[in-house]
Amino acid sequence: MTSFILNGSPRHLDAPPGRTVLDYLRLEARLTGTKEGCAEGDCGACTVAVGRKAGEGLKFTAVNSCIMLVADLDGCVVLTSEGVARDGVLAPVQAALVESHGSQCGFCTPGFVMSLFALGQNPEPPSREEVLDALAGNLCRCTGYRPIIAAAEAVQPAPDARIDAWRAELDALVLGDAPRSLAALDALLAAQPGTKLTAGTTDIGVGIAKYGTVPPGMVSLAFIPELKTITEHADFLELGAAATYSEILPYLQAHFPNFAALIRRIGSVQIRNLGTMGGNICNASPIGDSAPCLIALGATLCLRSAAGEHCIPIDEFFTAYRQTQIKPGEYLKSIRIPYLTPNESFHAYKLAKRFDQDISAVAAGFCVTVEDGMITDARAGFGGMAATPLRAREIEAALIGAACTEATFDAAALKIPAVFQPISDFRASAGYRLAGAAGFLHRLGAELQSQPADIWAL
Repeated sequence: MTSFILNGSPRHLDAPPGRTVLDYLRLEARLTGTKEGCAEGDCGACTVAVGRKAGEGLKFTAVNSCIMLVADLDGCVVLTSEGVARDGVLAPVQAALVESHGSQCGFCTPGFVMSLFALGQNPEPPSREEVLDALAGNLCRCTGYRPIIAAAEAVQPAPDARIDAWRAELDALVLGDAPRSLAALDALLAAQPGTKLTAGTTDIGVGIAKYGTVPPGMVSLAFIPELKTITEHADFLELGAAATYSEILPYLQAHFPNFAALIRRIGSVQIRNLGTMGGNICNASPIGDSAPCLIALGATLCLRSAAGEHCIPIDEFFTAYRQTQIKPGEYLKSIRIPYLTPNESFHAYKLAKRFDQDISAVAAGFCVTVEDGMITDARAGFGGMAATPLRAREIEAALIGAACTEATFDAAALKIPAVFQPISDFRASAGYRLAGAAGFLHRLGAELQSQPADIWAL
């Protein structure tokens, strides 16, 4: 059973496993303002606003309903473009789009409305940069973005007046049986060790939406507070495995700004509001963006089961293509990232067919310590260069003990073909990946010598 509030009305569903929010809205609730465009979370036509309890109120975020599962709506408020208006009167954001002529064919417009509605629930007026970020996951092929941006800038922030009533209705809902504590999850996995855990569904959801591939026995981690906790310890930052990218981004910005910049390129606001770093790691894709950075930063992964907890270095976690050290009945609890030392710097790079919101062809992270012009320590992680994310110890050895000069990084780059034997696929050829990885080292050397370089020019 999944219980939630949809446009002000309580809903109680026994949705089949793998039912996407978009399919429910269009095919069952008959709310057809929400559209399907790409079915993979890229175009934003399916955007809805989801409100979750936050203190005494609700926090709304924009999400892609095409890859979100109904099961993850338990205890939430869902708003579609039909629900933001009141008593036949357009919501301010809808009126602003009309006034600015921000719609033509109208296919994408409901998604823009919901992205801007979620943005408008913040107490402060958004900056232009925040407006552009909020709209980056919504594509328009008719109007162009100028009038849509103008509408966004014309609307003053105004939390919806119905929030108190919705919160009271949520408090009265009888929720479903998804695990809501670590102890409950431990017990479930001890009894059913083959259970498929989901944490964001930004990958599984694409398989469901495009191909109808529904993994058996899925259980959501979205309702376990301990898995969403983010803690700044004295020596390291600890991220709960089910914390979303949007939730962890301010912490990464504070401690590892280059990592935060890469995370912003992973996907739009809608994707970052669903996707989790824990899910990205456990998915174990060789082109996942998080792993190379975490390898370079010396992160450790805390694994848990009913038998207890233990931590392992992330560079020992991946065993083969999409295979990990996680045993039956075990799950990722948290990610621990040591803070940088005073002479240490972190650098993250990514090459893809698009600069933003695309899967990597090759990615890398480097953590380098320079003292008195010498490289005293280095860690390097690469993605897209092997069957797993990989720590490049040969590259590290070429850097450690050498002078921090252009010649050092040129020499390290020459070792790339001997270290990696990448494949060619539809994302990139092997030669392109080798050249890109070498280019990362050239750029790293330039940045360490305060000579910024554009990776696209290398």
